[in-house]
Amino acid sequence: MTSSGATQHADPVDGLDPWRRFHPLTPLLRGGVVFVGVLGYLVSQQVNRIFGADPEDPTRGHWGLAAGVLALVLLLVIGGSAVAWRASSFRLGRTTIELRHGVIAKQHRQVRYDRIQAVDIRRPLLARIFGLSSVRVEAAGGAGSNIELAFLPAARAEDLRAELVHRAAGAVRSEPSAPGEVPTGDLGDGGAQPGHAVQGAGSLSLIAAIPAARVWLASAMSFNTALLAVTVPLLLGALLTGTFGAVPVLGPMVLGALGQQFGRLSSWMNFRVETGAGVIRVRHGLTELRTSTIPLHRVQAVEVSQPALWRGLQWWRIRVNVAGVHSEAGEGDQPLIPVGTREEVLAILAALGPRWSLPEVIEGLEAPGPSPNFVSVPRAARWLDPLSWQRGGYAVTPELLICRGGWLGRSVQLVPHARVQSLTLEQGPLERRLGLANVLVHSSVGAVTPAIRHLDVHVATALIDQEAQRSRIARAAEGDTHGTGSEPVLPESAPDAISSHAGGPAIEGPGSVIRME
Repeated sequence: MTSSGATQHADPVDGLDPWRRFHPLTPLLRGGVVFVGVLGYLVSQQVNRIFGADPEDPTRGHWGLAAGVLALVLLLVIGGSAVAWRASSFRLGRTTIELRHGVIAKQHRQVRYDRIQAVDIRRPLLARIFGLSSVRVEAAGGAGSNIELAFLPAARAEDLRAELVHRAAGAVRSEPSAPGEVPTGDLGDGGAQPGHAVQGAGSLSLIAAIPAARVWLASAMSFNTALLAVTVPLLLGALLTGTFGAVPVLGPMVLGALGQQFGRLSSWMNFRVETGAGVIRVRHGLTELRTSTIPLHRVQAVEVSQPALWRGLQWWRIRVNVAGVHSEAGEGDQPLIPVGTREEVLAILAALGPRWSLPEVIEGLEAPGPSPNFVSVPRAARWLDPLSWQRGGYAVTPELLICRGGWLGRSVQLVPHARVQSLTLEQGPLERRLGLANVLVHSSVGAVTPAIRHLDVHVATALIDQEAQRSRIARAAEGDTHGTGSEPVLPESAPDAISSHAGGPAIEGPGSVIRME
């Protein structure tokens, strides 16, 4: 592999790739990030002082002093980043990718190829100006085990991502898969399996691209817009009439809503969804361009939702839970597509695989009330959910448990039987009096939290018992397919314990919960 802008230095061990440094502009970019952060802090202090929310401004309102502090901080950070850059390097070993960094406290981190869950490309605004990118490697074990290689030339970053994907796909696990563990090896373009070559990006085809006009309109049809429509005139009125007592309250509300709107626009712009053999790739971002590759076999649950204001335009949103991928602090929820047409959503569901695009899924999305393939909630639920109780319920297919709900805003959650981690039967005081119960379906950590609300308690307990059996069978079949030779079995006592409460009144106490794992 060519270095293309990354400095190499010799490695004493034969047969290993040399240690490579990051691009020489990395200290400037890291200093620029801190510069923007300090600039934002100083500006916020000035704004708070003007609004009267923070009279203890450290600069006492002197913009010249603030500019001097900003310049000094920038020089110090760039100097420190340059020293850290000299001590940072990475290489691709035989079985691991290695990163070493640190001046006083040195660190040497390694991630095995067979533990890599995803390899993403990120291009923050400052890095894009100089044609640079960062490569983020997500490993099994949570967000703390991830590493980021920043910054590299864009072409070099793409080559490195492809090489990591290829090595991860070809890695041979030294130990058998644990029960219920999703096998790695299908991480990149073309969905290569171990021992197969990874196809290039040309094998991907576009299935959805969100135009800017739709992003702007969808953002305008939100709670934040309604909040701004009320608070901005009030803030302007307070400033014009001299009612400054309301400014410390209205000012932060306006700034917070504007910040959320900008963050949404920045994340949703340039949104593209592409599909290849075994993967879906998502590209999005305005100030920071992100590229994420999602292997289809690691999708654990899917939710298709429609806010009330989008009903007339037939726009939908898709969220997914992906095994082994953990959002770090500040990243928020990143949907598979934030605002898609009905045709785009159905195309994405079809790309995810045949089990995600069944007729029952479309029925769950569009049926306004009870429908043939869904078990509906009883009429008693209207006392707790007067508007949407007729849409509540669930359906079971050979591979999926489908939950639906909502009236003005609709939602459907899909969980494969083999991906059900645990089930919870929940019953509050009012629900117990009405003979109702909720079933919560737990998948992997993520944005999708499937639940079936206000079922008859007998139906709910029977559903938990039956779903436990379906999950056991599905996991066993999946284990045989993957050749593990072992059958992941749910605790034998759980179904019996749940069945013993099938009469309903045996569930006692306010907010009673019965959990099966």
